[in-house]
Amino acid sequence: MLWSNQSGGGGGGPWGRPGGNGGGPWGNGGGGKTPPNLEDLLRRGQDRLRGLIPGGGNTGGGYGGGGPSSSIGGGRSAAVIAALAVAVWLATGFYTVYPRQVGIETIFGRYVGTKGEGLRYNFPYPIGGVVKPDVGSQNSIQIGFRAGPGGQGRNRDVPDESLILTGDENIVDLDFEVQWRINPLKASDFVFNLQNPEGTIKAISESAMREVIGRRNIQAILTNEQSSIAQEVKEMVQKALDEYGAGVRIEVVQLVSVNPPPEVRPAFIDVNAAQQDADTAQNEAKTYASREVPQARGRASQIFQQAEAYRTKATADATGQAARFSEVYASYKAAPAISRERLFLETMEKVLGSVNKVIIDQNGVQPGSGTAAGVLPVLPLTEFGARAQSPAATGAAR
Repeated sequence: MLWSNQSGGGGGGPWGRPGGNGGGPWGNGGGGKTPPNLEDLLRRGQDRLRGLIPGGGNTGGGYGGGGPSSSIGGGRSAAVIAALAVAVWLATGFYTVYPRQVGIETIFGRYVGTKGEGLRYNFPYPIGGVVKPDVGSQNSIQIGFRAGPGGQGRNRDVPDESLILTGDENIVDLDFEVQWRINPLKASDFVFNLQNPEGTIKAISESAMREVIGRRNIQAILTNEQSSIAQEVKEMVQKALDEYGAGVRIEVVQLVSVNPPPEVRPAFIDVNAAQQDADTAQNEAKTYASREVPQARGRASQIFQQAEAYRTKATADATGQAARFSEVYASYKAAPAISRERLFLETMEKVLGSVNKVIIDQNGVQPGSGTAAGVLPVLPLTEFGARAQSPAATGAAR
């Protein structure tokens, strides 16, 4: 045979000669150790296993346990093992809801409740299940462009999404971003009602933006209505998602870039610059008006008050003169001659009071002298009166 010892003769098998030094796998062949009994090894292992299981120490006969005690011990062992397996299975139902999460529990696929953060329990699989959506993170959907690495900048444009027809049949290149969160109060709606949340929100947002842009002219879209467009789109998207029961809350709709198509962009830039110049001129005019109008109103009010004061004064003077005339007329009617003489004297007093003249009463002339009594013709009454009224003459006199 192949296992024959070619040098010594005689067949010893694969472990050498029966009487030589080769022996078998458990020692020498003839004079060494004998192979162990497999039945003894199995019986000792069975006895040790029964000793570890409560109630299993009562062994039966030989290998295989042929008596009634062995059957009872084997049944108890199976029950204990089954109970341990059930306990381990039930223990797998514990789960943890971390901050920024909610636990959506189901039993046989039916929604049974929502749990907050902490250690929770539900029946394990396949009876129960738990879904833990992240309600604290803010998600972003880009329409018309795709952001670069890390969400910074624009990596590339998507014309199929960004080119939109306006109300005046122009085309605008519009990129915008929608930021949304899962509504913590309606997380179950988000889990069960939306199969593709990002795709649904993107489709609704793009449709709403096209509808809003289609109602406006391109000039208003490029200049002063971008904030109102973003707010209107946000409201429309939120309303549509609420009708679908999506459990989503739209945070912000932000217009990232609003430009005319590249072919006509220079012309629109010129128009926009002209519009900005017009706005600047209007603002300067409003500033000038806000400064000049109050001053003009103040001057007008002053003139009006002066005219009102003059009117009051003139009216009062006229009223007083009319009353005085009435009194003079009443006196004149009572004594016309005396009144005429008094009026004459008063008038002459007013007229001659400011005239620098010397009046000589001719009735007082002395007979034969040709001069009035007590009046020297050579006396310079006029010059003397002027010197008497001047301050220099007054000082010299002192």
